[in-house]
Amino acid sequence: MTMHQLMFTRWCEKEIFTPTMRRAAHLMERAADLHLIQVYRRLDLATRLAQPKTPRQLADELAFVPSAGITLDAMLWRLASRTPHVRLAGPESDPRYVAASDPEDPSAELLLVWAEIQQLGPGFDAAREFIEFGATRFEEALRDDPDLMDRMLSGREPRFQDLWHRATNADPLQDVHGVLGAKAVCTLFKTGTILEIGGGTGNGIRHLFDLMARKKVLNRIDRYIFTDISQSFVLDTKHEIQQDYPEVATSWRFMDINRPFGKQKFGKESVDLIYGVNAAHVARDIRSFLRECHDALKPGGKVIFSERIRNHPRSMAPREVTLNLSVYHRTAAQSDQDWRGSHCYLTAEKWTEALHAAGFSTTLICPDLNRMRKRFPECYAGVVIAER
Repeated sequence: MTMHQLMFTRWCEKEIFTPTMRRAAHLMERAADLHLIQVYRRLDLATRLAQPKTPRQLADELAFVPSAGITLDAMLWRLASRTPHVRLAGPESDPRYVAASDPEDPSAELLLVWAEIQQLGPGFDAAREFIEFGATRFEEALRDDPDLMDRMLSGREPRFQDLWHRATNADPLQDVHGVLGAKAVCTLFKTGTILEIGGGTGNGIRHLFDLMARKKVLNRIDRYIFTDISQSFVLDTKHEIQQDYPEVATSWRFMDINRPFGKQKFGKESVDLIYGVNAAHVARDIRSFLRECHDALKPGGKVIFSERIRNHPRSMAPREVTLNLSVYHRTAAQSDQDWRGSHCYLTAEKWTEALHAAGFSTTLICPDLNRMRKRFPECYAGVVIAER
């Protein structure tokens, strides 16, 4: 463990993953299980899975879109690994699932879980709203309106803009990614130009500028280039940040991380840091994306990605009750199955492999997740750091 990783880990243990946060993460895991059991019952899967079926067969039977098999696979794998109601039949490489028991209605327990989460403090209502949205709109998004979640995640669905903003900023379990990323950047970034990819609703830039202002080091930034694929996200974040930090030189750009950087006027060796908060994992081709990052960095430049990191290649995060309703989210990983065996998020080991394959010389993940998980088994957040 490097000195930086050790100090970052101690900071996380003392100030970030407090008993309240650890309890909230544990309860969210249980809430996800209970919501999936509700979906399982609503779809009558105990009957439909009387005989083993593949997720694709089940999706066809339910008249879902073909890629919904990926969503059902994640759901059933989670239930098989965490509950007695589903059993995996056959190898994981070609999974088939069979019902093992018919679960009772979990509504009463779910109310108790949510009541305890709410008692932990403000903001956790946003976590509840987001996961409940996915559970209640499961069939709608997978059969009747397949573009629903993609419109929401890209700012094209006005009905749910506030829900998505709260889910990425108000929920303490999600907001922590911006906190961790800001800490890493303030520690490791000396001076120069920062390119933020997938800036979205501003969780990354907001936390970073706030922390740098408190530490009186905003002058380290020569220029901050904020990018996203959603023009509405770019414009909304620009309005907020320029009001609060007019003294920082900023640029606001459309950018698609699935296209070559050079074709979007981001030149080779042009930036000192590439920063992202829960953004890098959504690249369709991780190898190509990381190579583009490598080439855009000046020698000695770094990528710092604050990410949800899987503890198992097939583990399903609670938020994916909702995120897996997005066509993009559930299919983005298909070109990189060696590194992303299950939809978008990577494990720590696969991040390291992917970064080395893209040409980065040194890599580090903070905090030390092995140490963190000894006292916090559900630890899910980390900062992926690599240097050109």
